[in-house]
Amino acid sequence: MDIAQVTAVFGWMLLINIAFYMLAAGFIVFARDWTSKLEARITGVPAEDWPRYFIDYLSRYKVAIMVFNLAPYLALRIVA
Repeated sequence: MDIAQVTAVFGWMLLINIAFYMLAAGFIVFARDWTSKLEARITGVPAEDWPRYFIDYLSRYKVAIMVFNLAPYLALRIVA
């Protein structure tokens, strides 16, 4: 693999992860009650606790996207 192919892989990874992030954020913002009730039924955790878990999940996922996708992609773009 050359540097152009690796850059393309990181670019697509970044796009796919941002799409998943936006999908999860959309469910949490626009369907909070439905999502909370569904997760409460699946896990047994009370529905009132789920908004805090959702925010924690989204913040950790956003940091992971920046560290593992965005930073390497930008570094490869600068090098190439």
